[in-house]
Amino acid sequence: MRRPHLVAFDLYQRHGPVVRLGRGAASVVMLLGPDANRVILSERPDSFTWHEAMAILEPVSGPTALVLTDGEDHRRRRRMVQPAFSTHRIDLAVPVVVEEVDAAIDDLGPGSVVDLHVLLRRTMRRVMVRVLMGSSLPERADTLGAVLEPAMTYIDRIPQLQFRGAPGSGRARRARRAADALVDAEVGRRRRTGEPGHDVLGMLLASDLSDAELQDQVVSLIAAGYDTTSAAGAWTLLALLRTLGEWHRVRADIHRTLGNDGRAPDADDLRDLPYVAATVNEALRLWPPGSLSGRRSTEEFTFAGYPIPAGSNIVFSPYVTQRMPEVWGSDADQFRPARWLESDPPAFGFIPFGGPYRRCLGFALALTQLQVAVARLVQRTSLHLVDPDPTRFGRGISALVPEGGVPVVVDAVQ
Repeated sequence: MRRPHLVAFDLYQRHGPVVRLGRGAASVVMLLGPDANRVILSERPDSFTWHEAMAILEPVSGPTALVLTDGEDHRRRRRMVQPAFSTHRIDLAVPVVVEEVDAAIDDLGPGSVVDLHVLLRRTMRRVMVRVLMGSSLPERADTLGAVLEPAMTYIDRIPQLQFRGAPGSGRARRARRAADALVDAEVGRRRRTGEPGHDVLGMLLASDLSDAELQDQVVSLIAAGYDTTSAAGAWTLLALLRTLGEWHRVRADIHRTLGNDGRAPDADDLRDLPYVAATVNEALRLWPPGSLSGRRSTEEFTFAGYPIPAGSNIVFSPYVTQRMPEVWGSDADQFRPARWLESDPPAFGFIPFGGPYRRCLGFALALTQLQVAVARLVQRTSLHLVDPDPTRFGRGISALVPEGGVPVVVDAVQ
């Protein structure tokens, strides 16, 4: 259960696209592959609910977060939050991402050893806090991360170890209350001063969200944003460093657009870095942060000839789909970014952010953060892995992370 994505892939190889585990109300039905993704994410949106399947995230996200709500409540909250992730707002976030990534790089020294996953986790947390809550109090990013960490650790346990009274559950609840207090303090300050702010929080303050809903949206977006994005970034950099020639291919793509003088990319530049984008997509294909996801069926339906009863606990897997040789070819298990320049991904074969019905609102911001982080680290540093031939299994429930991190030696910084 520490590596459920590997279990799911093994079950698919042995039994095919429909696998039932367990008996009775606690059983799980795995529906695996692009056809299953199409049914769950597009064709039958009203046949599934999210709340029961995603309830393990509640200690961090809160009960009204988008990922935990269904029906009209979800649609209402999504309408209010969605404008915060428009293309214009994402473009405005690029300088913030550059600034935070560059600050992290500036702290590196030749000969030092750093875990890239730890570095990215801290950096992306600061980015998310600044994008969502503004830059007036930059220390909030580290404070909020520190108070949330016990809750993040708790939800990364297997579901069987998450119950009221379980070790760590009290710390998780206190952590979330401390995060709420930080959000409340900023909300109160803005209401007293009449300063709405031009960030996501300012936009939400002008909406009809209640204070409890506002807390849940802000905290859940920050937590999910830095947890998943830092994991994806760590896998991307690990793959670049251990795959012959790829670091230099990315650097050549950067030099083609930005030149050799170290100029940081802006939003338009990011759209002209195809190999950087391909590299990020390839890492997301092989190591999607949400390696498995769940739903609850609300009505009986048939898939691949099998009746799936109403009330079934459904699991589908981006990890499994995105490594299927019959979908991605005989080299499906290899890191090869060039495949993204050769053809488009198969329909419902690439779903790291979900599908059209409820695609992650923050997917464009996540891709922007990843592309900037990869571009600047490749552009400004020379690194080598502490272990020159590392084997890294993924672990984690809330986000798939490289087990053991990504420790590197810094050879040079520009």
